[in-house]
Amino acid sequence: MIILIDNAIKYSGEESQIQFYTKINDHNCTIRICDDGIGIPENDQKHLFEAFFRAHNTGNISGNGLGLSILSRYTGLMDGHVSFKSRVNRGTIFTLTFPQTYKHE
Repeated sequence: MIILIDNAIKYSGEESQIQFYTKINDHNCTIRICDDGIGIPENDQKHLFEAFFRAHNTGNISGNGLGLSILSRYTGLMDGHVSFKSRVNRGTIFTLTFPQTYKHE
């Protein structure tokens, strides 16, 4: 999850707003990170979770293309799901959903 916050900061401008939401209910825990940064080009979105892939609009912004690949792998290992919506120059919303595995007494 830290990678999503780091990316939101890295790929957004200085005056950008980054939002972080959590929601927990009896069935799952949902985490959502929203930014109004550079967004991800539609043609690049299908490759986003591949190791060493970087979107074509990242320019000189540092990175190695491993963060989202690792995030996707670990989310899956925890029986979770990661999804996103993005528009170039409008921002990106990443959503992580994990099943609740404990019961309240």
